[in-house]
Amino acid sequence: MTEQQKSELPARERAEYLVEKIQETGQIWGLMGKEGWVMVELESQTCLPLWPDEESVASWQRKDLPDSQPQAIAMDEFTSTWLPGLKKNNVALVLFPAGTLREGIVTGPDELREQLDDE
Repeated sequence: MTEQQKSELPARERAEYLVEKIQETGQIWGLMGKEGWVMVELESQTCLPLWPDEESVASWQRKDLPDSQPQAIAMDEFTSTWLPGLKKNNVALVLFPAGTLREGIVTGPDELREQLDDE
């Protein structure tokens, strides 16, 4: 599937694709900026955007973040360290944001863990 095809999927299908790719590759991708991981505000909620691969991150990258770089996170580290920390800090996750509106499904750390455990 091309990057264009992936980004044109409905948000729910992109979220499902993300979970499948995490299981398949054992990693998840985020965007690292000068001052740490890039977060976004959606509906008054701080969110960490996540992607299935480096190309998907690169296609979302914003012009106002010129020094940011896609970075992989190992799934084991993500589930054992990141998800508990995100929950503790009340940070949600936006799954595979894409498209002209840069939207994605917003979920909590516990919900993503359940999805990853179900696969």
